[in-house]
Amino acid sequence: MKKTLMLALLPSLIWAQSYREIIRAIDHAPAMQSAQKMEEASAHLYESARAAELPTLDVSLSGAWLNETPTATFRMPPLFQPMKAPMGTKTNYVGEVALKYPLFTGFAVTAMVDKARWQKEQAHLKVLDLKRNLYLNATALISAILATGSNIDALQKAMHAMDAAYKKANGLYKNGLLPPADLYNIRAKKAQIGASLAEVRSQKKQLLNRLSYLVDHPVQSVEIAAQSEAHPDKNGLIEEALQQREDIRALEAALMMDKADVKLAKSRFYPTVAAAAALKRQGDTLELNGNGIMNADQSYVGLEASWNLFDGMGDKHRVEAARLKELSATTALTDYKNRVKTALENAFLELDALQQKLRSAEAEVKAQEAYYKLTKGRFANKLASADELSRSIAGLAAARAKAAAIHAQIFNQRAKISLMAGLDRFEKAYGAE
Repeated sequence: MKKTLMLALLPSLIWAQSYREIIRAIDHAPAMQSAQKMEEASAHLYESARAAELPTLDVSLSGAWLNETPTATFRMPPLFQPMKAPMGTKTNYVGEVALKYPLFTGFAVTAMVDKARWQKEQAHLKVLDLKRNLYLNATALISAILATGSNIDALQKAMHAMDAAYKKANGLYKNGLLPPADLYNIRAKKAQIGASLAEVRSQKKQLLNRLSYLVDHPVQSVEIAAQSEAHPDKNGLIEEALQQREDIRALEAALMMDKADVKLAKSRFYPTVAAAAALKRQGDTLELNGNGIMNADQSYVGLEASWNLFDGMGDKHRVEAARLKELSATTALTDYKNRVKTALENAFLELDALQQKLRSAEAEVKAQEAYYKLTKGRFANKLASADELSRSIAGLAAARAKAAAIHAQIFNQRAKISLMAGLDRFEKAYGAE
């Protein structure tokens, strides 16, 4: 049986918003904005890592003012005195434009770029998983508000019934047909329902305040469309969750980062080769046209290769540590997937139980309605006591509240199952109302 569930949300508007509109408001909540800034930071770090794959171009200008003129001493045969000759000037300027490029780093640069790319992907997935969890929290709050709203409706109907019963009882009492105790009994039950009504209204307001904080808007009412009773495909949904759920994909990204760390650690076993070329000039003035002794043009092309042959087994231990970290992440991912699968299977069992409870609750409502009508008629004919009438009214209110609460729990459970499979599944199920 399809039912339209009504709640309330009004962020400075005068019409009720849909459940989907409330969910969409979460996308702009402060918690989401904070996470998105972290995602942007990861994107910039990735671009920074990619820069290591490109050559670097540096420009430098240096100046030095020596205390003495550089000289060289030439020692002649024994009959001659040593001679000194200037080898430079006191004032020296050097200007250089240098281009440097790592030709081979043992795959270290590639590993660092891969790790930064997976960090960027993980940051994106963490934002999506935060959104999924906020959707779960909002749905649970909305369902609780729905349940308290239905409880308020049931208590208000009970209050109206108690008013009518009290009016009837008061008339009988004035005509001497009802003892005072019965009238006081109805009055006490009416006060009890009033107290319960005030308590439930307070609970609803508190829930609305929590939802307002979550979506960063004042929440007063929300409208939830009729829900389909079609049972989702359990096996397909579980498979989709294991493949597409954001937190699982984030763990997979973390595993890829660990693989990159292994690759980075192994790069220490390889030699590194770098090339450099520069336009370089020197002189005793800023014109850099020489100093009259040394040539002005000192441009060069160079190549450097290095290979660490022994570091006390440090590289071997770093590789082993990275490998064990990867193995740990792989095992943790498998365990997490099994946990998700178990949670989804239990969620489906809970949904089945709720649907059975709903059928029982709806039957109980019908029974309580029939009992209330019977007791009301018997009381009017002085065949039932005021206590029986009060209990029948309270019983009907409780049955109605119970059935409505189960309706809300089923709505929450269906949305929860969709979100447990991932945002894509949730969009398919609740993207259009």
